Amino acid sequence: MDSLRFARQFLRHPRQLGTPFQSGRMLARTMAEEVGRSVRVVEFGAGTGPVTREILRRLPENGRLTCFEVNPEFCRCLERIDDPRLCVINDDATRCGRYVSQPDCVVSGLPLTLFDGRARETILAIARRSGLYVQLQYTPAMGQDIRRHFPDVRLKFVVLNFPPAFVYVCRAGGAIPAARLWHHRVPARARGRRVLMDSDEARS
Repeated sequence: MDSLRFARQFLRHPRQLGTPFQSGRMLARTMAEEVGRSVRVVEFGAGTGPVTREILRRLPENGRLTCFEVNPEFCRCLERIDDPRLCVINDDATRCGRYVSQPDCVVSGLPLTLFDGRARETILAIARRSGLYVQLQYTPAMGQDIRRHFPDVRLKFVVLNFPPAFVYVCRAGGAIPAARLWHHRVPARARGRRVLMDSDEARS
């Protein structure tokens, strides 16, 4: 069902999703495993949640996963995940700083090759500040841009996915603390176990 929903949304918003296929189980596991000991994790472009679920399986009890997703239908899918450690925000990932700061890790499924230069640089700058960045791509075309921001980049190729995918695992240098200062900059009336915020409201 989620696969069909994802494909339908791709037909409506092809540049937003970049592919008609959601991440398969092997790809989702490969990305989630790289989160390691991170406690405060941000996910960009969570879609219907295959990577989200894998991250939550590995996240410690005191962890927090904040997902940014611009598609309202996908947000409703994410909201059905029953986990108090999950916070869903219906807003653009480039505005991440309005809600959270200094995560331990950023995991991204955004199609960066389809972004304009300014938005792409904003995403990479946010990820660099976290120290650990896991980025899904379907071509290695973003390698040069990513390496300008991260001195330590490993590239994994996940052949058991349709289509086969590349996963960039990037470190900004230095050890990643087990926990960092974490701020949720959401309106008081919206605070709670999970947050679903309309994109237009967030821009006001």
